[in-house]
Amino acid sequence: ASFSCVVVKGRGNYLCQRRWKRFAAEPLFEFSREAGYYEKMCRFAETPRTGDISECPGIPDDFHAWSEVNARSETCDGSSCQEAERCFLTEIRRRAQAADLVVVNHHLYFADLAIRRKKEGIPDPAGRAGWDRGGEVLPLADDVIFDEAHGIEETASSFFGVSVSLGRAQELFRDLKRSAARDEQAWRLVPPAAEEFRRAADALYRSLGRGEGRFFLPRPGKDKTFDRLFADLLRAGGELSLAVSATPVSLSLGKDSAGEAESLLRRVDSFSEDVASLRTVDPGTAVVWGERRGNAVAFQRTPIEISKLLAEGLWSKGFPVLLTSATLSVSGTLSYFRERVGLAEVDAKDLIVDNEFDFAGKALVYVPAGLPDPGDDAFPASAAGEVAEILGLSGGGGLILCTSYRTLGALVEVLRETLPHTLLVQGEAPRTHLLRAFREDADAVLIGTGTFWEGIDVPGESLRCVVIDKLPFAPPTDPVVTARIQAIRDRGGDPFAEYQVPEAVLALRQGIGRLLRRSDDFGVIALLDRRVVTRGYGAIFRENLPAMPWTRERSAVSDFFRRFRTAREEGGRERAE
Repeated sequence: ASFSCVVVKGRGNYLCQRRWKRFAAEPLFEFSREAGYYEKMCRFAETPRTGDISECPGIPDDFHAWSEVNARSETCDGSSCQEAERCFLTEIRRRAQAADLVVVNHHLYFADLAIRRKKEGIPDPAGRAGWDRGGEVLPLADDVIFDEAHGIEETASSFFGVSVSLGRAQELFRDLKRSAARDEQAWRLVPPAAEEFRRAADALYRSLGRGEGRFFLPRPGKDKTFDRLFADLLRAGGELSLAVSATPVSLSLGKDSAGEAESLLRRVDSFSEDVASLRTVDPGTAVVWGERRGNAVAFQRTPIEISKLLAEGLWSKGFPVLLTSATLSVSGTLSYFRERVGLAEVDAKDLIVDNEFDFAGKALVYVPAGLPDPGDDAFPASAAGEVAEILGLSGGGGLILCTSYRTLGALVEVLRETLPHTLLVQGEAPRTHLLRAFREDADAVLIGTGTFWEGIDVPGESLRCVVIDKLPFAPPTDPVVTARIQAIRDRGGDPFAEYQVPEAVLALRQGIGRLLRRSDDFGVIALLDRRVVTRGYGAIFRENLPAMPWTRERSAVSDFFRRFRTAREEGGRERAE
């Protein structure tokens, strides 16, 4: 029997024929260094297979100009687009509809799910409401399988919320300016309104300090300056909407220009609606916060709990769902995971299987005896010295997982001076480039935080030591974490035991899971946080890890690596003979 499989990615991965046509007519690059990739873009646009940017080798991961030509939803004219018959998304939808198996990531699935929720109540030929009309990209599924299901709470939370970034406002401003330049008379009202919109957005987004990371947004009435700037942006958005809607698109530019004006108007109104929604939030159900990374700033509205949304919007829909991950259980049960994702009251079967790798025979956990508590000011410097010693024993081949950029910076500063091996640092190159270099150099050391805790698969001797700076408790100052902690307190619960410890246990298991990826792998897990053996709650972490020997002596680490090197060398001689 024939079997067909299609991989579908998010809309932003595909080329939009209409936007490319417009860009190619007047190629403007926000960053001059990107202009050198224009010829590659042209060749890609002329001979694409699916329109997927991954088919264009050599384009960097952070290629900003791609946002000018990709097919994301807010710039899409849909069936009214003049390039509809050549649309890559239309083709990928058609192929997905006909396929037996459709492979997507969590982000695309929940983006699609969020769109379907907005369409609830729309009749469907199948007789089910809203959802069954289909989303932006994906067909309806008879069955759904979630791999790495431990991540669905965070992913679903982001797509059932709202995100409004300064970059979105800036891009909208650039597109408005470009359109106005093509017919200055018809669009004469737009440039001054767009400039006021740009100024208002810039003033609001840059009003809340300069630090990196996440922060709470002031509630209405708590910060008069922020309230005024917020009102200024809403007013500027309203005036810009009026200016765009009043634009008499000239006949000489035809239907395509009219469609462009309609698309820009939708984007202006959508931006204003999303911004306004940040001020109409019940603090008991959602949290409003911001995040700054370099020059990028975004405001977010995130539901505090996703369990009810998933229970109503996914588990109750009648089709089979399978969830699988190496890190779903805590203390031998799936109760915590069920509670967080709305499966507590669902009649779902579960199965927990033993870890397939021989941690007891091929791994060692080392908790250094001499390090101070992670909260001590001396910890980063002491930890850096310890890491240098550990990597000296392993001969490199290390993955260092940090829980904060502060510790990462302290470690990098010391290791740059002391490490005789290649040091690969998160942020100094695209993630894919770092991982490729790490795999190819058996003695390299890779250091990172955040996303580097999971999804890294490096079998063999390139990874023989995983160093973890601290127990990965989510920072209690994080706005979403703070809101979840408060919600548990409000209902009389214990947030540390019910939420913070289980989350940290699962995160630690993800990090440790990077070490053994095939049956002949071996290595040391260096956990620099002594609380795992000195605090009462440390027992919960220890019992949730695979059974393996533990030590607090560095000499045991030296013995471990010597033993495995000797075994490898003897095995090599036997094969040679």
